Amino acid sequence: MQVCSFFLAALAVITVMPAQVHADDSVESRIRSLEETVHTLERRVASLEAQLHDQSALARVPPNKLVWRKLRRGMSQADVEALLGSPAKVDNYGSFAVWHYGDGAAGEVQFETNSEKVTGWHEPD
Repeated sequence: MQVCSFFLAALAVITVMPAQVHADDSVESRIRSLEETVHTLERRVASLEAQLHDQSALARVPPNKLVWRKLRRGMSQADVEALLGSPAKVDNYGSFAVWHYGDGAAGEVQFETNSEKVTGWHEPD
């Protein structure tokens, strides 16, 4: 009887152990999965924070200057006119020309006369 009780107790422990090992594997697997999800979410939050920072930096730039920030060296006069509109005044200095926009301390764009390409500019104040 005592051997039978011992045998039944041992059998019960042996049958419960695989279930416990399986439960531990399942819990560890779920923890790993949750940790991966947390890392993914942390990367997404960091990316979104960076985007917000970039947008707030752009928001401090007046809208008309945002257009001026699209200018690039080598752009054609037609591209500049499409971007900024027609100049208020044009000065020709032989090898280069200057397009003036607005009054006083307004912006200007310099072009090389022969190629008619942008060589530089000054944004409006």
